[in-house]
Amino acid sequence: MKKMISVITAAAAFAAVSVSASAYTINVDLGFGWSANTTIPAEEFADVTTDTTITINYETNKALADMPGQEYWCIKTMINDEGWPFVSNLVGPELSESKDSYSLDVESSSISFKIPAEELEHIQIAGMALMGHGINLIDMTISNDAPAEPSVPAESTAPSASESTSTENPSSGVEGVAAVVGAAALALGTMIVARKRTK
Repeated sequence: MKKMISVITAAAAFAAVSVSASAYTINVDLGFGWSANTTIPAEEFADVTTDTTITINYETNKALADMPGQEYWCIKTMINDEGWPFVSNLVGPELSESKDSYSLDVESSSISFKIPAEELEHIQIAGMALMGHGINLIDMTISNDAPAEPSVPAESTAPSASESTSTENPSSGVEGVAAVVGAAALALGTMIVARKRTK
């Protein structure tokens, strides 16, 4: 029963996140060698706050692992304004070693972050520009919900032995009583045999 409640709770949490999240389709391959870029219009950030979680989903080009000098993956977020200033203080991701982009793992498929107030103000006016290396951008998801946490601890999702017995046989628990009586009888028999041997 607890497991069923856990599944229902998780489904409800997922539905709540889905309702309050919105997605913007990008579908741009940024290639490698910094050969491509794309922009996301300002209106897509109209409802974004400093507490909003933005997730950019992508696919990595794993073939770069065999190309000397190209074996890295990263994304560069910029304000779509004159000079494309780099937003270097996003909350969440780690800057690359050169501090001019955000490093991505070849096995990853998304990056999530929050935008500080000073940069968000400019992005809501001018939009966001994106460059990168070795990734194919899929979409951007915006959500004002905190990540859902499981309401039931993992160890309590599996029914206990007593719950399993009562679920399989909803009688008054006679089987459990019989097992206890049987164990007591076995122990008593062992004691009697032991006493006879000592005599």
